Amino acid sequence: MYLLHQYGIWAVAAVLLFIGCLALIPTIKRARRYIENVKTCGYLPPPPNETGLFWLKMLSRFIIFVQVGRVKITGKANLEQMKGKHFLATPNHPHFADVAVLPYVLDGIPARYMAARGVMTFGGGLGSLIFGPMGAFAVDLTKGKGGPAREAAIEVVASGQTLGMFPEGWAYLDGVMGEFKKGAVRIAKASAEILGEEVYLLPMYFRYGKYPGSWIRKIPPPAEYFLLLLLFPFYRRGVHVVIGEPIAASELPADDVQGTALLKEAVAALDPALS
Repeated sequence: MYLLHQYGIWAVAAVLLFIGCLALIPTIKRARRYIENVKTCGYLPPPPNETGLFWLKMLSRFIIFVQVGRVKITGKANLEQMKGKHFLATPNHPHFADVAVLPYVLDGIPARYMAARGVMTFGGGLGSLIFGPMGAFAVDLTKGKGGPAREAAIEVVASGQTLGMFPEGWAYLDGVMGEFKKGAVRIAKASAEILGEEVYLLPMYFRYGKYPGSWIRKIPPPAEYFLLLLLFPFYRRGVHVVIGEPIAASELPADDVQGTALLKEAVAALDPALS
């Protein structure tokens, strides 16, 4: 009798588990469709709602607490004058933690963020599920394949949303600035033409307290980020963010190469190590 009772309990539990699994199937299918879309270069998920912005804020503060430490900001007045205007935030990219520092610096200004496609495909698409609702969309950093993301970014700015992007593309964890891609300049010009209004590039410089040596550039980016995360006690030395004066799209040279060089010079000149 006791055995029958035990078998009955297990049978009921198995049936309930089976029903629960069946109920999850539609959710899993929706999640897979979402991942397939969001990891596609140039696909724009819906803008983040209040919940998405809340979790972005929480994640940003968590990463800063664990990996960065104190955040010092200079030039807040330059950001304040951008409120109510169309602009792209364009900092250098010396750390994977920049993705947390930039939303922190924007201080509640809702924004969309261009993220490397590898971020969205991380963990079998877990990155899409996490960052898509927070306002990120994927860009393929392979040369010649970023066009769809650039068009999506133009749509973002032309619709009145703020855009955060790193003109270097990849993070350069040794603290040496890489070459700037022409996307930021092209996005600013094209969206200004659509809007018939001024669009601005807002240069920023992120200077962390300590960087690994050039050796870290010899390993693949995902391994770089993971290693830096593991070694956070050695590199958690804070970050100094300097916000520069905005550059109007109408002030950029007609040649995008020259315009990109101008933007890079403006960002590099903000390095607090130079003062």
